Amino acid sequence: MENIIAVFSNRNHAMQFASYLKRLGVKSNTINTPRELSVSCGISVVFSVKYLGQARMLIDRYGLNRYVKLYVTSGDLFKKFHQI
Repeated sequence: MENIIAVFSNRNHAMQFASYLKRLGVKSNTINTPRELSVSCGISVVFSVKYLGQARMLIDRYGLNRYVKLYVTSGDLFKKFHQI
């Protein structure tokens, strides 16, 4: 199963985004940012690829575009998915 990892440039934005997803009923987890994907923040948000549309909507609505990079993952392989 594929997941999306949202990597943020600061901790506050990561926690806000996780909260926004929760309000929409999207199951997500906060994780330590993998070293391969590290920007500067140590926390990332992981959610199913099926919620990508809702995630993009939240990113646009709350002006998080400059603070996040999205990656798709299946297993231990990380590939850049889309930088917003």
